[in-house]
Amino acid sequence: MSSPPPAAKCPSAGPTTIQDLDDDLLREVFIRLPALPSLVRAALTCHAFLRAVPPPPPFRRRFRDLHPSPFLGLFIQRLIEKWEPGVPSFDARHRRSDWDFAAAVRGGDFALNGLPDPDGDNEECGDEDEDSNDADDEEVENNEDEDEDSDEEDEKEEEEDPSPVWEIERCCDGYVVLFNRRARQIAAYNPLTRALHLFPSPPGIFKSALTFQFHIISSSDEHPGSPPRVVCFYCGYLYASVGVISPGSTEIEWQIFPEALIPGAVGATGKMVNGSLYWTHPGRLYITVLNTATLEFSRMELPPLLAVEEGSNRDCDFVLGNTKDGRPCIVSPDPWGGCELLVFFWRPDEYDGVERWKLDQEFKLKTIRRLTRLTEIEDDSYVVVHVMDVTDGIVYLRTAYDGYTEVPQLLLSFCLETAELKKICEYDHKLHPYVMAWPPSLVGVHDKH
Repeated sequence: MSSPPPAAKCPSAGPTTIQDLDDDLLREVFIRLPALPSLVRAALTCHAFLRAVPPPPPFRRRFRDLHPSPFLGLFIQRLIEKWEPGVPSFDARHRRSDWDFAAAVRGGDFALNGLPDPDGDNEECGDEDEDSNDADDEEVENNEDEDEDSDEEDEKEEEEDPSPVWEIERCCDGYVVLFNRRARQIAAYNPLTRALHLFPSPPGIFKSALTFQFHIISSSDEHPGSPPRVVCFYCGYLYASVGVISPGSTEIEWQIFPEALIPGAVGATGKMVNGSLYWTHPGRLYITVLNTATLEFSRMELPPLLAVEEGSNRDCDFVLGNTKDGRPCIVSPDPWGGCELLVFFWRPDEYDGVERWKLDQEFKLKTIRRLTRLTEIEDDSYVVVHVMDVTDGIVYLRTAYDGYTEVPQLLLSFCLETAELKKICEYDHKLHPYVMAWPPSLVGVHDKH
């Protein structure tokens, strides 16, 4: 009896390497990374990984649905002698075990050393001094008999040096927006990429404006990597106006604030959401909206719950911001003093289909008792909650204490999706939370390869 033939040997399989993973598998791995800094470090490991990152809009939406925008830390600018601003500093806020966060901060320029020296060879913008000198000449010609002491006081005011310090206006879309009175410049600086964009400040804005604001219009997904534009909000004694400055241009396209909205311009707080600027006005029953593409104004009525009429003893401390998916929202502490947050969304009414602000959620902030170290005897009503900002679904809050016992003032973060309240730090000065934006290195990758 013959023995069966020996079984054929299977060819030995070669070792599986990372190069054997196709783009679909890599994307599934990338989407499960814990945070945006981890994604950036992984994608920049090699060209194959970078090519595997899909075009920004769909992948970014999916990634942000799973991971909140990373909060890296706080820019702090204390006031020093004579209420002048001090040099900004940065307080990184990440756990020691967060190696990717630490690498992002370590590789960035959070000391803002990339900003130009205002006493250097910068070209001065505008005709601010020429305008003031012309006005002084006319005054002297018309008032030749005036006392010489008043002329000396005017000269002292003109000779007074403006502050050379770069002052932080706000942080948004990964940029730190600053202005410098001496250089008469506005700067948009990304400390992670070290991208710096300088703009001329509008003539006279630092001397004659009652209030002013600067906002950033970031580049869109259709034009990745293009420089941002700056929106200047100027509020004077008789009028308010908005101007848009483009990079490399000294011309400013101004749009006068509608006359009916001027009474609420002083003290207005602006927020950029999806290409539109929203201003909330203290003591007014409306929100002013500017479409930055068309420079057209419109008005939105406040929800009745937040509409504080003149003479009312209530005080509304609401802030307009955006959710994780980019929708505009309003977040407000309880107008009647309760320790809770109210969240409103702009959506069609279920009865008449007309869009208006609708109350969506109410969050009880009971854990503030533990964070502020209140005893069981003390009441939560003594804790006053102020909303600072709402960015990508994260609400930044600060607390004060309206009682007889001193407790620390806290900076807190609250997630609208998970209702998680976190303590960031104690504070006694002005703070600017910095949130990492989607990096340009992951935008337009498919066009480059």
